[in-house]
Amino acid sequence: MQETVRDFWRMIWQENSGSIVMVTNLVEVGRVKCVRYWPDETEVYGDIKVTLIETEPLAEYVIRTFTVQKKGHHEIREIRQFHFTSWPDHGVPCYATGLLGFVRQVKFLNPPDAGPIVAHCSAGAGRTGCFIAVDIMLDMAENEGVVDIFNCIRELRSQRVNMVQTEVGEAAY
Repeated sequence: MQETVRDFWRMIWQENSGSIVMVTNLVEVGRVKCVRYWPDETEVYGDIKVTLIETEPLAEYVIRTFTVQKKGHHEIREIRQFHFTSWPDHGVPCYATGLLGFVRQVKFLNPPDAGPIVAHCSAGAGRTGCFIAVDIMLDMAENEGVVDIFNCIRELRSQRVNMVQTEVGEAAY
């Protein structure tokens, strides 16, 4: 996985993303779930220099602020990583309020002129899909006064298999 870190930061730069959402921990139940793709201070990944500016630990998540600069460019961009640490693999957060607050904070702090928010977990489907669905449902509730979870999940699953994993008995949907 380490060999993908350079591509990850190149994508962040290329897409002009201002926010990264991480809904996994690096290691869960003794298994590596995600490679650490950010530096303690400054690191160069290919032609992208990433510098950690600030780490803000909160009750259920951590906000890390980085500056990112591409070699040969004068532009320096600020990127925030929102790392939700209270979501167990094959489980759910203890309280929905923590996740809702997290999603709202991501939306609030994401720069209006930034490119897409990059969201990831370990596999890119279960927890990532839930984050995306909650984000969509919050917008729908605010703009339309209703939510349509069924059609939202159906649409997400038409774009990526296994988005928002739900277990009922022994079957997984």
